[in-house]
Amino acid sequence: MSPLKFLMRKTCLFLTFFVAFAIFTIHAATTSPSPEPSAKAAPPPSRAAIQTAIKEGFARQTQPVTDHVHLIWRSRGSTDAPFEGNSIVIEQKNGLVVVDAGGAPVSGANIVAQIKAISKKPVRHLIYTHYHGDHNLGAGEFLKAWPELTIISTEATRRNMLGPAMDYIKTYSKGHEEMVQFAGKAATDPQLPQNLRDKWAQVARVGVGMIEAYKDLKPYPATITFTDRLMLNDEMAPVEIMFLGRANTDGDAVIWAPKQRVLASGDIVVNPIPYSSASFPGEWIGVLEKLKGFDFAYLIPGHGQIQTDRVYVDKLIGLLTEVRNKVGPLAKQGLTVEEIRKQVDIEPLLVAFAGNDRWDRAQMKGFFFGAIISNAMKEARGEPIVQGHDGG
Repeated sequence: MSPLKFLMRKTCLFLTFFVAFAIFTIHAATTSPSPEPSAKAAPPPSRAAIQTAIKEGFARQTQPVTDHVHLIWRSRGSTDAPFEGNSIVIEQKNGLVVVDAGGAPVSGANIVAQIKAISKKPVRHLIYTHYHGDHNLGAGEFLKAWPELTIISTEATRRNMLGPAMDYIKTYSKGHEEMVQFAGKAATDPQLPQNLRDKWAQVARVGVGMIEAYKDLKPYPATITFTDRLMLNDEMAPVEIMFLGRANTDGDAVIWAPKQRVLASGDIVVNPIPYSSASFPGEWIGVLEKLKGFDFAYLIPGHGQIQTDRVYVDKLIGLLTEVRNKVGPLAKQGLTVEEIRKQVDIEPLLVAFAGNDRWDRAQMKGFFFGAIISNAMKEARGEPIVQGHDGG
């Protein structure tokens, strides 16, 4: 069995190696078949190389959004490895509220350092937008810095973090070892154009740091949960935390700072390439429509750049609507997911989001279409979509 087929089988069962599966999907979409690897293993990277990779890959920087709100984001674009989410700092009168904690202890430490440069106030509340580890596995560093803070999530997110949906973190580092091997080969593949070789070289370069950073990960489930709404009152910057329905996951939290007109969506909105795993296409559309109803000046996505209008949200609604329209009738005919994939024409949707950029097109296939077609099929048939399984 090829490494790609092995990873696809593993991911469909456990969400294990999900990032590696997505990367290998990109590899399959951007390269022609490569020769079998040599039996001689590459020498392990030096400690200095690992630390350099960690510094490059996990660096964070801060961007002011508006009064009392800052965005902490990765210094590279959201389509470059490692694929970790945004963090948001909201300053209240007596402390800070932070949305999402990064995807590894080193990420958490870097975010903590950025927060301390913003304000001397303590972090009193850390909110998880959802259970995916790239948004919360840095929380241990927050607890070291501010032991009294409370962690807040939806009840569904806490349940997922305590259950099988988080089992993938046990093999997360190992999965990245295989990713780095593939990336190293692609970076030197003469059949690829230079821009793709450069992209793969970046994955290979920072990947050795990801292997190290993703060892011995530990989840920190919420200490306070809610099922509908939770208010953090404050005269300077009140914060409302809401569950508006199932969308990217079964427990997405949306954070609204009404005085600042800042809306944080988590991975309900990801820019420029949307992300799907065990998602709920029809309900996701409904949640996006609800987001449009907020009087926001700034919409901060789970990954990617701040949105100041509703254009991209409408684009996502159109994407999900098209997927459902294409998949639903085929699903009701009883076709298998493989048969549906062959019949659904995703080319116009790829062009709309990724143009002719082969890297972005392949990411769109790996990070979005890899799962959403299966999700839409199950939705049309009334079958359950289970968190922790690739595509449900």
